[in-house]
Amino acid sequence: MFGRKSALDRGLDAFESRNWKRARRHLEEAQQNEQRAAGDYHLGLLYWRGLGGERQQAEAVALFERAAASGHSAAQTAYAMALRAGTGTKQDLNAARALFREAAGAGDKTAMVELAAMSPPDDARYWMLRAGELGHAPAMVFLADILMRREPIEALAWLYTAATISGEDAPRKRAAALAREMSAAEIDEAQKLGRARAKSLQNQMRERR
Repeated sequence: MFGRKSALDRGLDAFESRNWKRARRHLEEAQQNEQRAAGDYHLGLLYWRGLGGERQQAEAVALFERAAASGHSAAQTAYAMALRAGTGTKQDLNAARALFREAAGAGDKTAMVELAAMSPPDDARYWMLRAGELGHAPAMVFLADILMRREPIEALAWLYTAATISGEDAPRKRAAALAREMSAAEIDEAQKLGRARAKSLQNQMRERR
């Protein structure tokens, strides 16, 4: 027989099921004798957003900081956001940028987008491209904005990819608006690029599951 699940595992399961009160109770219990980065990060999210109980942003930031020090990339991103905004902690843009860069280097797509927002144009394009290539639809839309003037076909292709990957109307509407300014041949080329890219990304995402 399998042993009884730990408080940490029960908390993470409840978080996944969006049972915020149960997740909070179990993750707080896990803090007593099973302190791990995953528990710190998820409990921090509950505190930060006020899910399952009172909103406690300073306590959330302390948990993010501890998990970030253990190399948890999502916690590094969360802590960097707090540092950038100066919410629950003293504002420190340099520390935020360094944490975003570390998390982005570990493959965190949100960190890539946030780092791009704090970077000069060439670096911003690089990080948006990285995030887009990993299937992050919002990054594809931002990348399209960067490419729109100089590389409209690529911009339109990324919007088509984002619309296919996300299924959302916003990138589809932006693609339609951009397409009105382009020739039929350019639109056809962008559609082919977008479809091929979306298919490749969908295959990659299926393989990672």
